[in-house]
Amino acid sequence: MSRPKRCISLSDTEKLTLQEAIKNHPKYEFRRACQALLWSHKGFSAKEVAGHTEVSQHSVGKWLSAWQELGLVGLMRQKGQGRKPILNLTNSLHQQALSRAVTAHYQDAERIKADLQTALGQSMSRDTVKRFLKKMTTTGDASDVQPNPNKMPKLMLMG
Repeated sequence: MSRPKRCISLSDTEKLTLQEAIKNHPKYEFRRACQALLWSHKGFSAKEVAGHTEVSQHSVGKWLSAWQELGLVGLMRQKGQGRKPILNLTNSLHQQALSRAVTAHYQDAERIKADLQTALGQSMSRDTVKRFLKKMTTTGDASDVQPNPNKMPKLMLMG
């Protein structure tokens, strides 16, 4: 015995809203969910929609439920979802630890990483440290990262 086909019914206004979201929304995952809803409205099964959108049937079911419960807002990524950052620009403890590590080991990412791990008690990769340094230099918070202006004026990490 197979399950009944689960499809949603959309008004003309809702269809237009979803079509505009597909064209204009900056997030791919949101546009994909909107497209899945439109296909469901056209009568495609969850299995067919999952095949077209390259997600699981479970994801399609979650999108349909979220739409029925919350509407368009249900398709958006909610605050607090996703992986939490290991190093955070707004955390002054992280900025201070980075500043001390860079002062001690200018342009040596491996040693900077070791100092940060010791200071913060959390393991991380060298690439995480590099990304954090790059964010600090691009947001203008790097004034205390470059310890000596007589050394290389540009922060470049080797290794």
